[in-house]
Amino acid sequence: MMVLLDTNFIVACAKQKIDLASAEFFLERKIEWIVPIGVVGELEELQMRKDINIADRNSAKIGLEILNLLEPTYVELKNPNVDKGISDYLFGKDIVLATLDKGLKKKVKNKKMVIRGKKKLEIV
Repeated sequence: MMVLLDTNFIVACAKQKIDLASAEFFLERKIEWIVPIGVVGELEELQMRKDINIADRNSAKIGLEILNLLEPTYVELKNPNVDKGISDYLFGKDIVLATLDKGLKKKVKNKKMVIRGKKKLEIV
């Protein structure tokens, strides 16, 4: 199963101490992680911003460390708007989307990875 990670999902997992590396065990499937390069850029920008709280900056930093552990496939999106690029990239592909963005969830018809009860990952 292939799962594309969005910025807010990575940050939420870092904040809530959800171990994405063990997701394969809990979901009982092999997972190939996909991360748009724009998502990496957003995480790098978040960890440097002074106008957000320290917990969010630290979560972005931890999110980048999580990506290093997952060893995902990095993809370049054709649209500079990350959400639009993700929507376009996923169109017609059997890839699960991991996001908390309600607007993106509505646009994309693919299956979604969600966080249940602040600790459990689930595919819906």
